[in-house]
Amino acid sequence: RRPPATPAVAAASAPAPAPGPAYPRMRDEGEIARGGMGSIRRLYDPELRRHIALKVLEPSADPNAAQRFIDEARITGRLDHANIVPVHDLVIDNRGVATYTMKLVQGQTLTELITNQRTQRDLEHILNSLIKVCDALAFAHSVGVIHRDLKPDNVMVSSHGQVYVMDWGCAQVIGPDRSIVEGRVDPDGMVIGTVAYMAPEQARGLVSQIDHRTDVFGVGAMLYKALTGSAPYPGTTMVALTCAQLGEVQPPDERTGATTKPPPHLSQIAMKAMAPDPAQRFQSVDELANELRAFLRGGNWFPLVKFKPGSLIVREGDRADAAYIIVAGRCEVRKADPAQPTRSLVLRTLAAGDVFGETAIFANTPRSATVVALDDVSAVQVDRSAIDNLTQSSWLGLFVKALADRFLEVDAQLAKQAKS
Repeated sequence: RRPPATPAVAAASAPAPAPGPAYPRMRDEGEIARGGMGSIRRLYDPELRRHIALKVLEPSADPNAAQRFIDEARITGRLDHANIVPVHDLVIDNRGVATYTMKLVQGQTLTELITNQRTQRDLEHILNSLIKVCDALAFAHSVGVIHRDLKPDNVMVSSHGQVYVMDWGCAQVIGPDRSIVEGRVDPDGMVIGTVAYMAPEQARGLVSQIDHRTDVFGVGAMLYKALTGSAPYPGTTMVALTCAQLGEVQPPDERTGATTKPPPHLSQIAMKAMAPDPAQRFQSVDELANELRAFLRGGNWFPLVKFKPGSLIVREGDRADAAYIIVAGRCEVRKADPAQPTRSLVLRTLAAGDVFGETAIFANTPRSATVVALDDVSAVQVDRSAIDNLTQSSWLGLFVKALADRFLEVDAQLAKQAKS
């Protein structure tokens, strides 16, 4: 199990000794981050008049860590993509100490964005960042490189919105060109990465079974963090590892302590990406990215609400403030009997996929019927303002409103015939 990953960028500290003869013209401006394998220093190039980052391996690192550090530089240098941090140079001095320079990314980690999210717009920004992460991974996968340590700390979002996937120190090369890592092969049984975000095959040490779908799980785990504020596997390292090996993830909408429920479709995307069986996940990061894009285009931000059997969901005669789309369970539609007001007539039964409550909003009239939950019901709740926006801002809304008015006319005629 590898030491904690080196953070990409942190607050600057006091200047330290120069990085050595490999970069003679550079001005060392001090250490900005430190991790298990080494540290990152901020350098200034007076000729190009720009800052870069220097990653330095600890002299005391063991040979395996030293080789992994060198592999990280070579792998990242090979991945020429807009959303992967660029590596400029790798130097191994006469003591065998490795350093490499890369773009200095200034901004926030995805962890910070998730922690500070307050609005729907914030979540949209995070989702767009994850789509760019998928784009980076799709390129890496095309050349046989699997990241294996995807987590919000390893994604940087710059002040102008550029997104970079960082820290490829756990990367595994599974393609035909293994020369990039000097032929190094991690043996089965090795658990490497960050436990809280691991796919089951990774947590079990099934190195030979790791492929691009392992990274699909990692993106899903980051989405899970964005939806819940927590990693998929909470608790101590050993508890988290056991859960990871079993693939036991509590659905986002069942996490306790959340003030709001995440959008149900986003929760479904996260859970599919994190399916324990790789065959049940999205089969590529492109497929996952397309689902996220479709979600953003569709704007399915509505909450998932639950009702116990016998619960009154809407009442005939009340003002309509929301409509509902049934996700699971059954409901019964009832209407007061005109001949005997104390008795209700059962009109129909609704099941998953059915919609109710929208007509009264479109027509701006009281509820025309009562809806009661027959068993445990989960439904997407679409508030009145969203439906009002549809009717006021599009031609489609006008057609829908006209259909609602016509439905109410027919309903009124049927009620009149029932009285006579």
